[in-house]
Amino acid sequence: MNIQGYGPYNVKSSLGNDATKVESSGKGQFAEVLKQYASDMNTDVKAATKQAEHLAVTGEGNMSETLIAMKQANLSFQLMLSARNKMMDAYREVIRMQV
Repeated sequence: MNIQGYGPYNVKSSLGNDATKVESSGKGQFAEVLKQYASDMNTDVKAATKQAEHLAVTGEGNMSETLIAMKQANLSFQLMLSARNKMMDAYREVIRMQV
């Protein structure tokens, strides 16, 4: 995932050219952005797997492009895993708070 033009609630996906405008007053938009990132990550992983399988079976294709696609999928997965871990830490912290 490629995040460019980071400003107040501006997020740009690596798969699309249109920036998604997220407003702070909206309800459930944070979840939609996370779903979109998860979908982008899933697409990256599937594309890298398909490209690697094609290269392994047929021997046709570019090895460097396949390795780059696999690295991109790995980085996308690591980003989503890191975001999930941060959210879980925040959730645990809120649960531990005394009212």
